[in-house]
Amino acid sequence: MRCNYIREKKILCGDEYMAVGIFSITPTEHSARRKKRKESTEGQKAKNKMASMRRRQRVALANFTRRGFFITATYEDCYLPEDLQACRKDVRNYLRRVIAATCKRFGVEKKHIRLMLAAVRKGEAGRLHMHGFAECVGLDERERREWREMLEDLWRRRIPGTSEFEPLGTINVDRMDMGKLLGKDGKNGTLGYLYGHKERLWVETSTLRRPVEQAPNDTRWSRKQLRTACGEMANDAYWWSQRFPGWELQKCVVLEPGELHESPGSERPDGWERNEPQCYVILRRVEAAKPRT
Repeated sequence: MRCNYIREKKILCGDEYMAVGIFSITPTEHSARRKKRKESTEGQKAKNKMASMRRRQRVALANFTRRGFFITATYEDCYLPEDLQACRKDVRNYLRRVIAATCKRFGVEKKHIRLMLAAVRKGEAGRLHMHGFAECVGLDERERREWREMLEDLWRRRIPGTSEFEPLGTINVDRMDMGKLLGKDGKNGTLGYLYGHKERLWVETSTLRRPVEQAPNDTRWSRKQLRTACGEMANDAYWWSQRFPGWELQKCVVLEPGELHESPGSERPDGWERNEPQCYVILRRVEAAKPRT
C-alpha cells in the first residue's frame, strides 16, 4: 500500500512550547480513523508506552517552567508502604497537604497550584518512592524559597495519638531543569527516566492545563521535504525557524516508521512503506522583539 500523504500534527503545550509530529500516513488513515480489531503486539505496546511518555511530557511543558521544582521522596524502612496503591495514597495525601498549606500561608488561589506527582517502583524488587513536578504561579523569590522548604516539610505523617508529625523519609526538592525536561541530552529526559520505572501511578491537581491538539495538515509537506527534515536539516535551528516562523527549535528526534503514531490500536496495514522517515520536534515560542524607542 503506497503512502500518498505526509501528515503534520501540531500540539500546543501552554503558551511557550509546541510539539510537532511529521510522519507518513496511508490513504485509509487520511480518509478515516481505523478501528482496533486485535490485541496490540509487543512491539506496538512499546510504541504505545513511548507515545504515553510523549503525551505526559507535553503536559509537563504546558504547566511547568524553570520556576518550578522536581521532587524526589523516599521512605524510611518503618514507613515503607505495602504496595503501589498504598504509596499512591501517601502521594495523594501529600498533594492535599501541599494545596491546603500553600493557600493558607501565601493566600493564593487553588488554581495557581500545579502538581503532577507519581508513586513509582523501579522493578519488582525496587523500593516504592515518589517523583513529581510542582509549581505555584505568582510567588516572588522570597515566597518561592519558603514554598520549597514547605514542600520538603510536608512529606510526613502524624504520630498516632498526638498532634505532632514525623518525616516519612528523605525528600529532595530541586529547581526545574528545562533542558532535562525537554530531553536535550539526546535521550528522553526527565519523563523518560520516570517511564523507566516498571510501575507508576499518577496523582495530579485538576488545575493542570492540557495541551491543545490542532487539526492535522496532510498537504503542507512533501516526501522530499520530510526526508530533508529527517536528514541534513534535523538539527538546523534556522531551517526550522523558517518552517515555523515565531518558533525556535529545542529538540528534533528522527524516528523509525510507526513510532510516532499515537492512536490506540494503531498497527500499520500490511504493505505500507516502512522505510519512510518521520520526526518529532519540540519548538519554543520566540519572544517578540521590543520596538526601539
